[in-house]
Amino acid sequence: MQVGDTVRNILEVRTNPVVNESRGWSPIPAGHLGIVMKVKQTNLNARHSAGGKVTLMGDVYVDVLLAVDGEPVRCGNYHSGTFEVVNG
Repeated sequence: MQVGDTVRNILEVRTNPVVNESRGWSPIPAGHLGIVMKVKQTNLNARHSAGGKVTLMGDVYVDVLLAVDGEPVRCGNYHSGTFEVVNG
């Protein structure tokens, strides 16, 4: 998953009311399209060899701008598994 990818949420998501007060805490059902705005690779749940080298990268978190009923809705810091890439 990269910045600019078109994605679809496969799980229900919630926005941050501070970021998007007009939506509040209402859940957004699965199936909405959006664009990845930011990708953050972490060391959370990374696996390391006995020598300390990373053998499996950690979790990836994304910021996505979804289109919900014709309105932009920002979903920030979601695990990348919440979305599926629909282009390329």
